[in-house]
Amino acid sequence: WAEKDFGYVVSAYAIFFGGFGQVLVAIFELMKGSSFSFAVFFSYGSFWLGWAFIFVERTKDYSNFQFANYKTGMTLFLIQWGLLSTCFWVITLRKNVCLITVFSLLCLTFYLLAAATATESKAVGRAAGYVGFLTAVGALYTGVAELINEEWGRHVLPGLRPVLTPERFMITKENIKRLTAYDKNTNSMFLQFSGLNVYRHEDVENIRNGVAEAIMEAVADRKEGDKKVHVIVDYKDVSIAKELEQEYWQMTRYMEKNYYLSVRRFAVSSFGTKMGGAPQQRSAAADSGPQCIGNNANKVEETVKAEDGSA
Repeated sequence: WAEKDFGYVVSAYAIFFGGFGQVLVAIFELMKGSSFSFAVFFSYGSFWLGWAFIFVERTKDYSNFQFANYKTGMTLFLIQWGLLSTCFWVITLRKNVCLITVFSLLCLTFYLLAAATATESKAVGRAAGYVGFLTAVGALYTGVAELINEEWGRHVLPGLRPVLTPERFMITKENIKRLTAYDKNTNSMFLQFSGLNVYRHEDVENIRNGVAEAIMEAVADRKEGDKKVHVIVDYKDVSIAKELEQEYWQMTRYMEKNYYLSVRRFAVSSFGTKMGGAPQQRSAAADSGPQCIGNNANKVEETVKAEDGSA
């Protein structure tokens, strides 16, 4: 579709947007504790930086490989990237439809490029270009859907819901208490509500009573009037019945007023990245239900400083 010399435009954006941009994102993802997204962004960021360097180098008159043809080497090189993408694709099978689709197309793109290089077929190369274009469209949709869903606080655009649905966790006061962990150094209570399905009025009441009792037990040795704590809540994959939404949020406001100094909620992106600066380390799991967040004092101190919000 594009003109022959358009490759120069692509190389420029490959360096800054596809290359340095993705490497920078990878660093931030690593800082957030997401090894998968770090590996993905760093790998393809490095790929585009390498591609741009080679493209620019081959345009120079004094280049040693300006007219070189590495048919076998380039075929194996593209197959290698196809295999790496296939490994990433296997991991996406536990994530969502958008990522599964994007990495499926990406794998196909690399294998078609390898076939086109090996056979020197223009038709196969053109097919690889079409599939690569669809891959870019899919990646663009996934990114935009992430931003829109995060801004609206719910799944507005389809494709990002987890493929694996969490098992139903029985919400009782005692089970809710097992999903809490208190860090005395920062006076912070972690609420690991990941995967909770709030479908009954009793669920809302049990959450309120369980959290309140856990806080009171954690600060039992403190004087009256000084029994509030900072709260950090994991809302990954939480489902609240529509008819209970107002009741649930009224309950959280009651908890803020009576038990919380501040509250911070966070979710998880489609790559699995925790958003909101929440702690990453996890403690021993409860006997049933999701694992409970453990202590990570340094990150907690950053999270609870002067933060007021709504759970």
